[in-house]
Formats: sequence, structure tokens, C-alpha cells
Amino acid sequence: MYARKDAEAQTQDPGDSYEPGGSFSQFIRRSATVIEQEADSPTASVLPRQARTLVEVGLSKAFLTDLALKIIHYSGTPSLSQLIRRLGLGAGVVQQLVSVLTEESFVEVMSQSDLYTGNYRYRLSDRGSSRAAQALERSRYAGPAPVTAEQYAEVMRRFLSHKQELSRSRVKTALSELVISAEVADAVARSLFSGKATLLYGPSGNGKTSMLERYANDLDGFSLIPYSIYAYGQTIRVFDQSIHEPLEELDADMSGKEDRVDRRWVMVRRPAVVLGAEMGADSLEMAYDPQARFYQAPPHIKAQGGVLVIDDFGRQKIPAPDLLTRLLIPLERGWDTLSLVTGEKLTIPFGLQLLFGTNIPIRQLADDSLLRRILYKVEVTGPQIQEFTEILRRLCLQRKVLVAEGALEYVAQRIYSESRLKPRASYGRDILEMLLESASFDGREPVLDQQSFDGVFRLFVSQEAEEDQSVEA
Repeated sequence: MYARKDAEAQTQDPGDSYEPGGSFSQFIRRSATVIEQEADSPTASVLPRQARTLVEVGLSKAFLTDLALKIIHYSGTPSLSQLIRRLGLGAGVVQQLVSVLTEESFVEVMSQSDLYTGNYRYRLSDRGSSRAAQALERSRYAGPAPVTAEQYAEVMRRFLSHKQELSRSRVKTALSELVISAEVADAVARSLFSGKATLLYGPSGNGKTSMLERYANDLDGFSLIPYSIYAYGQTIRVFDQSIHEPLEELDADMSGKEDRVDRRWVMVRRPAVVLGAEMGADSLEMAYDPQARFYQAPPHIKAQGGVLVIDDFGRQKIPAPDLLTRLLIPLERGWDTLSLVTGEKLTIPFGLQLLFGTNIPIRQLADDSLLRRILYKVEVTGPQIQEFTEILRRLCLQRKVLVAEGALEYVAQRIYSESRLKPRASYGRDILEMLLESASFDGREPVLDQQSFDGVFRLFVSQEAEEDQSVEA
């Protein structure tokens, strides 16, 4: 599954330009100033510069012609400004392209939409409709113009070479709402702050998934994501609305600067992708859609510059050693190789933070040669009785369950004195859920007291004790 929703360097070191926890709009304004004042500088800029000619775009005239015709086909009668926005190219380049379409009788110029701006509207001619149909047979991709594989590699290599420092307070805040021991919280915070590969392990139900998801969904920083990549005659879609969240400040601060910033790229909040036990061996490869006839980039490429979480590690359809090899080796060397169905190989820069969560003993997952590549390994243990009492108190408050005097302490003592149980943080949620359902069955308001707890505890003990025994076996 994809969690969370999924978008994106010339004189200044990005590490100096970007201040953790600072204003993105200030950062973007500084970058825009660099581009405007030093447009001819060979030094890398954070935001890729807009191509000024068809040659600089890097795509063939035939490809751009087909793409423009497909966009017009789907748009009806777009204006020049609409074509500029949908192609993601500069005004000068789009005007050149429209001139080609007009000269070859692929489009017809309609009346002006605005007499004063001269913003003509365009529609396909019969010849253009025929060419568009042929183009759609080859590929139904009709989004912004792709960046070439070479352009993608160049921009991402510069971007990934500058580590973004995370905000310590942001990491601590992501964990602050969870009731965990100070020792575990400190170890997890230091691991996440490092930006390095991290493995959280320990019995299920103690908050490993919650820690990873809270951290991943509250990342500070940014990444650069292209709408798509063009390689070996194929289009690979990268931008994914379910993962990438464009920075609103970009549009606000870059208005009027479309010809200075390459709009084929999107600056997004650092992306986070969460994959669970459902992933198989092909989940980390490019997916070809035979109907649309273009590719989708794999999730770890969509997470470039961000975080990839592998939850329930060791329960995937791909063996754990194979999964570690597939991700850790490319991450170590800084580049990954993707294969097209036609056999060509695409090598691109690769960088992100890789996080694992598992309840399987780590020695059962892989050998030392792979596990040593995960620098941080943190054991997340079950809560102490005081921590469990606080977890239960917060849950009752959230679920609006009345609590009788002394009931929280009574529940905690009963659970921790039961020899067949190994208390977990999730016990509070499970017991409260059973209590709510029991109250609904009896047709009364839910109240946590000794009587209501004792009514569900017998059922709870028998199922949890059996589960613990099966895990040990």
C-alpha cells in the first residue's frame, strides 16, 4: 500500500540555502534570485532552469509534436497559456512548437480569446486528429513534457549530494504523542534524526508502526520530482498525487518566473511511502501499463529524497535477504538500475531514508553481511505498568469512555499480574474495543469499571495467551 499522499540546485550550496524549520517561501525566493542574477553561472542551482529552446528540452520534435497534439485532443480548444501550463515548457519553446503544428497543418487557429493579449485558441485539424490518434495508439501519456534520463540524473545527483538536516524538535514532536519509555524514545529519535537506514524490532503491538508512520508523515524538508522521465523511447511517470504534496509557496513565489524555472519538475514536501506485507518481488520494479502504454516509476523512486518505510518486514512475498539486497546495496552505492520490458537498463541516482519495522527476531531475517548495513537497530519493548496506565487513560479520553475511580489502576494490575500475558501497548486499545462492543450489546453507555473489565477480560486472556504461545512456537 502507499501511505500518505505522494511531489521536488546554481551558485549556492542547498545546505546553506535551506534552513530546517524555516520558511519555504524564503528559500524559494533566494533560489529565484540566484537564478535571475546568475543565470549563466555553471554552478548548480536547487531549482532546474527552464529550457529556452527545443534543443535544450532534450526531446525530439516528433515526440513533442505528438505530446502537444494529445494534450489538445484532450483539452478541446486550449489557449497558448493553457498549453504552456500543461506542457510545463517555457513560453518561447511552446510558441516554437505551436508554429510547427500550424505550419504542418496539424492545428487550426481559432478566434482570439482575448483581443488585447492575442491569446489565440487552437483546435486539431482533420490531419491533426489523425496524427493524434496514431500518437495515442503508441502511448496515452498526455501530461507535462518529460525530462530526459540524463537531465533527471544530473538534477538528482546535485540534489542528493547535499544532505538536508532534519529538525530535532520535529523528530521529537512526531514521537511525543506516543507513550513510550524515555530510553526507547531517545534511541528512536536519534536513529530517525540520523537520516540513515533504521530497523525497529520487538514484539508486535508496541507502537513500531505508529512511530514510523508519524515520523514519515511529518517530515520537514523538500524534494524535487519530475512529472515523468523519458528513456529509450518510453515515458515513465514519477509524480504521484497520492504521495507527492507540492509546496504551495512555489506557485506563489515563482509567478512571473515560468521561463526561469523548469516547470517539468515539482518541488514537493519530502515524500514518504509505506509498503507492507503485500509487496512482492516486482513491487520495486517499473510497472508497465499495456493499456496506457507508459510506465509507472516504482515506489522507492517516487520516494527519492524522502522516506521509504517497509512495515511488517520479513512477511513480504519477497524473501527478507532479497529485499535487503534490492534496496540496501543501491542505497549504499548511490545509484539504482531499473529495467524496461524491452530489456534496456536505466541507471539513475538513488537516495532516501530507509526504515524497517518488524516483530521477527532480527537474526532470522538475514545474515550479518546484510544486517550490518543497517546502522541503527532499536528494540521497542512492551510498556511498563505506569506507561500502560497512561495509554489506557488517553484512550478512554479519546473514545469518551467514563472511568470509575481506581479503574485504570485495577485494569493495569490485573493485566500485569496475569502470568499468561506479555503486556503490550496495544492491549489498551483491544480491551477498550471489547468493552465498547459489550456495552453496545447490553444497550448501555460504556463505562470502564471493575465489573465491565472483568466481563471482557476472560475472553481477552484466552485469545492473547494462545497468540503469544503460537508466536513463541
